[in-house]
Amino acid sequence: MNFNIKKTITQVILLSSFTAFAAEPIAVITKSGVSATLYGFASLNAAYEDSKSNNGNFANFVTASDLTNKNDAGWHFTPNLTRIGLNLSSGNDSTFFKANGKIEVDFYGGGSGNAPTPRLRHGYGEITFGKSGFSILGGQTWDLISPLVTPTLNAGVLNNSGDAGLRRAQLRITEKVPVGEGSLDFAVALVRTIGETQPYNTSSASETGVDANIPTFQGRIGISVPLWVEGKKFGLGISGHYGQEEIDLDATGDTKEIPTWSFNVDLTLPITSNFTFLGEYFIGANLDTYAAGIGRGLAANTEDPESVKSIGAYGGWLALQAKFIKKLAFNVGAGLDKLKRKDIRKVGGREQNFSFFANTSYNLTDAFSLGFEYLHIQTDYLTANTVKEADLNRYQLSATYAF
Repeated sequence: MNFNIKKTITQVILLSSFTAFAAEPIAVITKSGVSATLYGFASLNAAYEDSKSNNGNFANFVTASDLTNKNDAGWHFTPNLTRIGLNLSSGNDSTFFKANGKIEVDFYGGGSGNAPTPRLRHGYGEITFGKSGFSILGGQTWDLISPLVTPTLNAGVLNNSGDAGLRRAQLRITEKVPVGEGSLDFAVALVRTIGETQPYNTSSASETGVDANIPTFQGRIGISVPLWVEGKKFGLGISGHYGQEEIDLDATGDTKEIPTWSFNVDLTLPITSNFTFLGEYFIGANLDTYAAGIGRGLAANTEDPESVKSIGAYGGWLALQAKFIKKLAFNVGAGLDKLKRKDIRKVGGREQNFSFFANTSYNLTDAFSLGFEYLHIQTDYLTANTVKEADLNRYQLSATYAF
């Protein structure tokens, strides 16, 4: 979530674990000569939770209400994962410049239970320079950091439980250097700093990311090469980011710059033709808008605004994918997000989040699949230096029609 090979490979693996692909797509040529290929899937997900998650349609952590009202169970039915996309390529390219792009939406943008609002996932254009491996991308797509995706049926994957990284607007430069049958990839990007509502100055119209004096910088170095498994590539990447948020301490103009940063490692290791091992690790601070740190970025104390600071966090996830026949797939994995206790000692709240999942899917036809997943989440809350555990079990069925 583009940079491009690692994320694309992972998305294909993920989708193929619970979605069958339809026949070869047919492109439509637009008036300007651009080829637009439609893809996507219609999906229903039905989940039973024996306690309350932060969002039943995509569970990431257990709410604090479980500490006082355990086993507050509920059902969640949603078509919001339904996805529609267009892959774009130009038929009027020069012999040197080649252009492509993507527009993709799902329906997690809000709205009511039976009238969900579309949400832009990807919207970008990219140009490559001949056979040099050099490309420039502009628009919204996946972060460079932590490019893999946990293979869950839960739409929230393991965000805020080890799987860092989302999507945002960016200007990216990539250089792909051939290495045998693989490549060594170098990528850097200027990205939008997505902050949060000003914690102290409620009259301020600006959020903390917009107020920052610099954009956020991201970078990644990765290698992708075939090893001993035919048709699969080993992948290893190192990535990171640095940015700032500007906090308005009061209404008089006093401000404080708070950093956001991360260091990340990603690994794709094919073991045999049937088994693939995936994993990521991250460490950083102020990572709530990167779906890490259990959704917590700043520790703000209204009694002492000057004490506002980044919350340090670290974590990661591991998964094993198994596919024995074309129609049947299995995935199992776990993830962990943990905050530095010293950073939240005065304010308390979520301190640690652990998740475990196991799922299977079966393709009834080339386009229609059914899947089942078990997900366990344990979220630890810190109150007056006492840790209390909130946990839930989630059972999910999915039905997906791909096109």
